[in-house]
Amino acid sequence: MKRVFSIAILGYNRRQVEKYLSDMRKDYEEELSKKKERMLQLMEENNKIKSQLKELEKKLEEFSEREAYISKALVRAEQKAQAIIEEGRQKIAAEMYQLEMEKNKWKARCKEIRRQLLEFEYMVCTLMENFYSEINYLKSKDLTDSIFAEEEDMECDKNSEEENAGLLSVS
Repeated sequence: MKRVFSIAILGYNRRQVEKYLSDMRKDYEEELSKKKERMLQLMEENNKIKSQLKELEKKLEEFSEREAYISKALVRAEQKAQAIIEEGRQKIAAEMYQLEMEKNKWKARCKEIRRQLLEFEYMVCTLMENFYSEINYLKSKDLTDSIFAEEEDMECDKNSEEENAGLLSVS
């Protein structure tokens, strides 16, 4: 802001200089008040941003705590899940071992039963053969006995007839 002043007796025109200084002072005061207002606005905005920053830092801290808690919970859950899976695998292995033992036991029992059945079949066959032999023996004995009995009966009949004839002749 350059200004040219008119010259008076002892220098520049005093009124012009004072008016100029007064105008300059007003301009500076206005500028200064604008800057103060701007500075107050900026300070207010800065305070708002600081309070927002504090709130966000609190939230961040809360989220960090939650994250740590969740992480710990996830780790514990993962460990528990692994423990459950391992326990399940152990139970499965034990059950499989028990089932295998039971299967082997039943196989052995099945073999024993088959062996006993074969023995029983052999005994039945032997018994049947013995019965057939006994029946055949008894049949042949009955036949021979009946033949001998018939012969004896015939002889007895002859002897009876002879005796009856002898008695008849004696009388």
